[in-house]
Amino acid sequence: MGVLKDFERRLEGVIEGFFARAFRSGIQPIELAKAVQRYGEQNQHVTADGIVIPNVYRLTVGPKDHDRLSGFGRSLPRELAEVVVRTAAERGWSLRGPVKVRIDVDDEVRYGRYTLAGRVESIDAEDERPAAPASAPGRPRGSSAATDTRQPFDRTQAVEPVATSMLELVVASGEDAGARTAVTGSRVSIGRLASCALTLTDSTVSREHAALVRRGDGWWVIDLASTNGTRVNGVRAAEQPVAPGDRIELGDVALDLRGA
Repeated sequence: MGVLKDFERRLEGVIEGFFARAFRSGIQPIELAKAVQRYGEQNQHVTADGIVIPNVYRLTVGPKDHDRLSGFGRSLPRELAEVVVRTAAERGWSLRGPVKVRIDVDDEVRYGRYTLAGRVESIDAEDERPAAPASAPGRPRGSSAATDTRQPFDRTQAVEPVATSMLELVVASGEDAGARTAVTGSRVSIGRLASCALTLTDSTVSREHAALVRRGDGWWVIDLASTNGTRVNGVRAAEQPVAPGDRIELGDVALDLRGA
């Protein structure tokens, strides 16, 4: 599942029916996800360590949009930060520290519009100080409504970057012995199809046999309904976490997962 599709699915699960009830107009959450993704792409810094993108983002919206978006509480800024982290991992970009996203309100920003600023900053993930809640128009700053809805929503959210993968798959047996591919991004497909990240010629391997999929900070091998099955260290597996040193067998072909 793509980064943006997964973003929408995760938010829809936060508040049942929230999209249908509150997002027929004004800013859509997916717009903000695309905005932070695009901002990172357009503000790359080429360094000796690779391509670095901003890891601190500040979105500013108008009062009406802020009230609507606040229904997600802390989930929205955290999910936006997750979009940046996953996009960076997928495209091989580097982050100098945890991704931090904050959504502020400004009476000068028109309904349906937003501003976005970002920067590269080395920061501590534990430094998540809550900001004072912004007061809504016509609502006293100290009212219980402002405290209940805006304080958690306005709190800066931080998500740790995914460590750069140094893993690779190496074919240990069969006609393609010695072939290898880097384990990067969020999904590495394996099979006989030319479109697979690692293409194998052995007839015991299905056209799209299996895939390595990133889940959190680790990798899992997923069998894709193959004819001859997938094994990890000799044990049949439909879904199995894997680590460096594991052997993955697809039909008669053995693959070694190597790296740090």
